[in-house]
Amino acid sequence: MRSWLCALSLLCALYPGSSSRSLEWFTALVRTEYTEPLSNATVLGTTESGRYGDSSPKESVQGLVGFPRDPGQLGGCHPDVQYAVPGMTARAMEEGEPWIALVARGGCTFKDKVVNAARRRASAVVIYNEAKNGNGTVPMAHIGTGNTVVIMVGYPKGMDIMELLRRNIPVKMIITVGTRHVQEFISGQSVVFVAIAFITMMIISLAWLIFYYIQRFLYTGAQYGNQKGNRKETKKAISQLQLHRVKRGEKGLDIEAENCAVCIESYKPKDVVRILPCKHIFHRLCIDPWLLEHRTCPMCKLDVIKALGFWVEPEETLEIPVPESIAGSSLSVGTLSFAQEENRSEINNLPTSSPGDTLQQCNSAKEDAGETTALLDDPGSEDVSGEQAQNSGVPTAL
Repeated sequence: MRSWLCALSLLCALYPGSSSRSLEWFTALVRTEYTEPLSNATVLGTTESGRYGDSSPKESVQGLVGFPRDPGQLGGCHPDVQYAVPGMTARAMEEGEPWIALVARGGCTFKDKVVNAARRRASAVVIYNEAKNGNGTVPMAHIGTGNTVVIMVGYPKGMDIMELLRRNIPVKMIITVGTRHVQEFISGQSVVFVAIAFITMMIISLAWLIFYYIQRFLYTGAQYGNQKGNRKETKKAISQLQLHRVKRGEKGLDIEAENCAVCIESYKPKDVVRILPCKHIFHRLCIDPWLLEHRTCPMCKLDVIKALGFWVEPEETLEIPVPESIAGSSLSVGTLSFAQEENRSEINNLPTSSPGDTLQQCNSAKEDAGETTALLDDPGSEDVSGEQAQNSGVPTAL
């Protein structure tokens, strides 16, 4: 969120019309003075309840207060409006003695009110607000009114003075400059621009996120397809490996001494073992899950899939027929030896050290009843290796 705000601030700074401008305005100190006829007492009142107009000179002014004679023209909107100023003669008004016009808000523009009063030689115009606004005042735009001082007062203050004037009581008013205020605000054009920029950036970000996740989905799907194809080819390659069922008293095999390098368990009669091209032997349930994930012999790290003539590409799978040269190979592990042909009696002494996999990993692999054990049906009779040999073209000696 902070980055968005910084970006929007930068856009506002770069945009020529988006700079915020300040509004400076001044309050007006209004002092009234009149004599109460009944008690002949002088009544003074001072309040900072006025506000200077935007185009008004910020000057002090004083004089008697006058109001429109016609009750229907209290707003002073008619060009020929006549004013009554209690305590001042018409001749004094014509001679330019200073006086202040009191008019109501509404009916015409502020400029029209000021211009009409200025024709009657008013030195200042006091506009009292509408009743619904109470004591509040608003900014006034009245460009072109010259040196006439213009202020606005609240509705209660205006009506108090108006009641005195209607009783024909002279009211003297003194207007002085009050407190200066500065209000910062952003123009409407700037707000629209910032909103459009924010929406545009949101749309761009959303489009980028959609594009990113679509690409990621397609890439993941392609990877899954490749892995599925590779797994299928690996299963096919593993099924080509030779199987053998261990027999008790088999020539060259010491059941008690020999063990599987994966699970570190001795071979037992009727155990089904898998014979790798590197002549290493493991339990079928131990080695099949390993080959499906790693493709290499746990002892010598031979790539069994490549040794069988299969090559699995990342994007496409290419199958090469199993070379028949494996069929005439001889097999020996430790003291265990299988003679494939009469003219081949070579015995290879191979190490029986266990790999880095733990016994717990092997046992969990053996318990896997899913796709790993489905690579080859568990042979239930002595002809399992024979059937496997027929499928792979490799003769098996029991």
